[in-house]
Amino acid sequence: MKRKALLFIFEGFCEFEVSTAISMLRSTHDLYTIALANHAYRSEAGLNVLPDITLKEIDGSDYDVLIIPGGDLKPIAEAHELFRWVANFAEQGKIIAAICSGVYVLAKSKVLQDIPYTVTLTKEQREFLGGFQEENYRYQPFVVHGHILTAQGHAFVDFGIELTKMIGELDKETIMDLHDFYHGKKNRRMEEQN
Repeated sequence: MKRKALLFIFEGFCEFEVSTAISMLRSTHDLYTIALANHAYRSEAGLNVLPDITLKEIDGSDYDVLIIPGGDLKPIAEAHELFRWVANFAEQGKIIAAICSGVYVLAKSKVLQDIPYTVTLTKEQREFLGGFQEENYRYQPFVVHGHILTAQGHAFVDFGIELTKMIGELDKETIMDLHDFYHGKKNRRMEEQN
């Protein structure tokens, strides 16, 4: 039986940033979309996505992974219900993976307290939004600290690969094959047939 993962969606969320991660998860997890309310959300590229469930309907204990994409922060800038929910999910030791501006949710949830992180927001933006500990910021493609993964938006392929490593259900050879495939280097299955 597959385990369960959550993808948080909101108006203006950036779907390409999580495309590799959710594609890689399909072999180990069933993916459910979660949102603040039960209506369709339009992604950055214009896809309309209806959430499977809302925050009010679950406590998160049946899920082991939460993915938070980046995108337009205005719709969630003051989403205190979301911040409390994410803080509770983190306290349970569950894997949380946030990319680009989605890392803001972790900052506001106090999940980043005293741990290294990266985010695709300038220093001025981080200071304006609040919640970020500047001394812990790292300008790196991704940062893994315990059960928390943060990534720059441009590192979306590595974000998916690192999340897969954190889940720990795939062997090193399979992870290398995924790395090569998603970085456009090679497709082992095709090479074996030719």
